[in-house]
Amino acid sequence: MNANMSGFMMRFFLFIKKIVPYGIRKSNFIQKSWSLLRQKISAAGKHKQMYLRYIEVHLTDHCNLNCKACAHFCPLADEKFLDVESFRRDCIRLAELTDGNIGIFRLMGGEPLLHPQVTVFFDIARKYFPHKRIAVVSNGILLPKQPDTFWQSCKKNRIEVHISNYPIKIDRETITRKAQTFGIVLADNSKKIAWGKLFLLDIHGQCDCQKSFDNCAQANNCTNLRDGKIYVCPTVAYISFFNKYFEQNLETTEQDYLDIYKIKNQQEIFDFLYKPMPFCRYCNIENQESMEWGISKKEISEWT
Repeated sequence: MNANMSGFMMRFFLFIKKIVPYGIRKSNFIQKSWSLLRQKISAAGKHKQMYLRYIEVHLTDHCNLNCKACAHFCPLADEKFLDVESFRRDCIRLAELTDGNIGIFRLMGGEPLLHPQVTVFFDIARKYFPHKRIAVVSNGILLPKQPDTFWQSCKKNRIEVHISNYPIKIDRETITRKAQTFGIVLADNSKKIAWGKLFLLDIHGQCDCQKSFDNCAQANNCTNLRDGKIYVCPTVAYISFFNKYFEQNLETTEQDYLDIYKIKNQQEIFDFLYKPMPFCRYCNIENQESMEWGISKKEISEWT
């Protein structure tokens, strides 16, 4: 199954899910069929990259929404703001390795608008990736309160504004008006709600790494950059929040990330992203559970 066919099959299956009654969708046959199809689709999308299709970075680790079962563990994170100079160094190095050729660079969190210097990151990202898509990803709560200088910076640096798909009440009228006034690309995903538990953690690490990787929607698709290191997914990048809060020890090693200051070229990035890492043994992807969106109670059962 090639990438184009996998995309078509995914869209077709999501359409079927909308029109088939819930009781039938939950039957064992449908669930097994969906699991098999998802595995094939996911594996098809993990072909080696010819360029770095996607990268995301936390401007803040903490959030003002704190969703249940957050894949980035933001409800469990301490307040932290990304250092501007650290981000600059990482952008310089990443641009050197990739020749500035990245599909999309997403500035997110946590909630990135909590960072008091958020527009400084716009300037830096655009300087080192002058011709590529850059987006700031927000839950939308703080967008109506942003001053004109924020929107002017978005316009100057050609920053897209993406609103995440949370079923919360935000002032979309003001956001849309501001985006139109300043000519900003606005992607409001809030109406595209398809809630489901992205993963379950096996704190004992007994899962098959290859199967977890092949079934995972994030692996090789949600590449994270943190403190000069590239991670295949946000789960391993931010597992320290989970470990600290719940006093667990889901181990990460040097094989679970790639230090951009120790590699010579982007081919090493592609090779790293293409295969499972030891940490995949903690992700029980085959036994996911559907869930309704809600605010986190910071209970370990949300992730396990």
